[in-house]
Amino acid sequence: MKKQDLITYLNEYLKINDFKDSSKNGLQVDNTKGEIKKIGYSVDASTYIFEKAKQENVDMILCHHGMYWWFDDVLVWIPYERAKKLITNDIALYACHLPLDAHEEVGNNIWLLKGFMNIFWISSSPTIQANVWIYENYTIETFWEYNWNTIWFWLRFGNKIHISSLQTLFADTLQLQKKLYNFGNLDFINSVAFVSWWAWGYYKEAKNKWFDLYITWEWKHSEITWAKELWQSIMFCWHRETEKIWQKLLAYHLRDKFDLEIVFLDEKY
Repeated sequence: MKKQDLITYLNEYLKINDFKDSSKNGLQVDNTKGEIKKIGYSVDASTYIFEKAKQENVDMILCHHGMYWWFDDVLVWIPYERAKKLITNDIALYACHLPLDAHEEVGNNIWLLKGFMNIFWISSSPTIQANVWIYENYTIETFWEYNWNTIWFWLRFGNKIHISSLQTLFADTLQLQKKLYNFGNLDFINSVAFVSWWAWGYYKEAKNKWFDLYITWEWKHSEITWAKELWQSIMFCWHRETEKIWQKLLAYHLRDKFDLEIVFLDEKY
């Protein structure tokens, strides 16, 4: 596929211009190739990922956490080594941050939500009202606006799920690391907030909306104390684990649509 056609498609499909983001979303490092035949995908942009891309003869890398953010990095030390590996091996780098967290087809949060619903057999056809999907036995609502974009989801459902199942069924099935703090002393839950993000102290909003469990990736020490004081049950699943889903889904989408070869480059640090 022509490289420029692929970049144009990704920019439009991911709606990168609709987001105000600290990441410089889109093509971050170019190469000399006019055609893209093989794509590698990963969570992060790092030297060890780029080395695997070289070994796999990848033309372009898709990643969630790219090399360039709101500040302009100078090319010294690690940034230099990263750029050198890409340029020397003629590999392009495409990064997408918040637009992929928020995407309603291949995004991190929607697939944490869909994974939960599939595992616990929560399904039916919706009636949509504004940003709320109303179903026969559950409701999905978009949650919390960040830089004028809504990214995360709430789920409230009729049947009850034992809280221990969140670690044994949900987290293990999706290969998430997990740490459950059952500060609400709950045996069963019927409402969950999904936030593939640093929690940023939004436990208070979750508590005010009477959601049983708050699933997020990382935390500050002070946030755990807040959650305990609020009696808000939380489960941490770690940053990389909650954000490794979209690259696969997006890569599969590109493979099926454009007949591109794909390979998973990621590895745990």
